[in-house]
Amino acid sequence: MKLVRKVVLFLIVLFFFSSLTKNLLDYGKKLSFYEDYRREYENEKKRNIELKTQLLKKSDTNEIEKTIRNKLNLLKPDEVAIILRQPSPTPVVITPTPLPNYLQWWKVFF
Repeated sequence: MKLVRKVVLFLIVLFFFSSLTKNLLDYGKKLSFYEDYRREYENEKKRNIELKTQLLKKSDTNEIEKTIRNKLNLLKPDEVAIILRQPSPTPVVITPTPLPNYLQWWKVFF
């Protein structure tokens, strides 16, 4: 009778332990899925805000006028244009690569 109780108790403990490990593994998978989904949601939310900002910027009449004037190089009657020259590139002096050490010693002795 005691042996049967021990076997039944062992089987019940084994069942609970296997169920617990299965649930823990399933919980880990669900938690990683949730984190990935939440991260993706946050990224899309930021992108949505950026797109709404761009939409408002593109639909603003002042911004449209500014863009057109900049692309066509036009001025309003009371504006003054300042034209700056592009800086000329400075010449780069190319230094020859030094000889390897063994060749320098070879030249010194021979």
